Amino acid sequence: MPAPELRRAHGPAPVPPRRPRPTIDDVARLAGVSRGTVSRALNGGRNVRPAVLASVNDAIAALDYTVNQAARNLARGRTGSVAFVISERQEHLFEDPNWGVFVKTFSRELRPLGRHLLVTTAQDTSEEQLLGDYLTAGHVDGVLLALPYDDEPLLSRLVASRLPTVVLGRPLGWEAAFSWVMIDEEQSAFDIVTHLLGTGRTRIATVTGPLHTSSGKGRLDGYARALGPSFDPVLVAHGDWSMHSGRLGTEQILERGVEFDALFVGSDHMAIGAMQALREAGRSVPADVAVAGFDDSVAALMADPPLTTVHNPFEETAVEAVRILDELMAGRQASPLHVVLSTELVVRSSA
Repeated sequence: MPAPELRRAHGPAPVPPRRPRPTIDDVARLAGVSRGTVSRALNGGRNVRPAVLASVNDAIAALDYTVNQAARNLARGRTGSVAFVISERQEHLFEDPNWGVFVKTFSRELRPLGRHLLVTTAQDTSEEQLLGDYLTAGHVDGVLLALPYDDEPLLSRLVASRLPTVVLGRPLGWEAAFSWVMIDEEQSAFDIVTHLLGTGRTRIATVTGPLHTSSGKGRLDGYARALGPSFDPVLVAHGDWSMHSGRLGTEQILERGVEFDALFVGSDHMAIGAMQALREAGRSVPADVAVAGFDDSVAALMADPPLTTVHNPFEETAVEAVRILDELMAGRQASPLHVVLSTELVVRSSA
């Protein structure tokens, strides 16, 4: 009978020791130059002879050396990070496609500046306290702040810390303290409501955004100014930028039993919900009720029928905000900068 086959138990293969990351001193030794010469070569090659620069570059290639950006930032008192803070509940944040435009544009614009984008939300007072502690403790070089409320505690924390900050929109009550980029919300709303009046509509209702934000307040003010003496509070309902709130606000106006032949909604996203409520109430758009939104977002094109709206230059706003923040972080600008961008009316078949 043949002897039983002996099998050797095999454990996991041993992990080879991790090769230490090459340092600037390793590059200097291989190139036969001083550490300072390597540093000058890495920072543009000023006052470094071409032959020496070639030796340094050969050593860098041979060692596969890369600059430790974290260490470099630490030495310069920088983190290399910028925070994008959104004062919004997460369920609304992930519902609204406009935030994706800001994140994409911020990341693209910060990359050539050697900066990394961190995205975070401030949903309530306790979360704002923790976020304020983090931001003002030196973890980021600057802040891009969206949708600040008029009583937001984070604003006072940022002012006291002197952390470079640019606000998207006008920070109510803090206009002189911060740099900000905005559109003329009131004039833009005035223009689109005036357009509705020009189509022959006479009873125009509205579902606003939150009135403790500059966007919500400004758009309501523009609506009221366009209507003048015919402004009627019973035709006004309030939302929170979400599609659901646009639907609820429209249902509230319908339940009041007042007649209206047009509806201005504070955002395209809310307008989608508003149009659902109108359809369920048997109102046709635009035959019975003309509907206009605001932002010219993806939602405006997805609507049925496509929405008449105001084109909000989100990408241009993001580019301008990063430009200003870079000036503040670099110390090239000391006082707050304020930029107002233009909008345009986009007429489609809903109104």
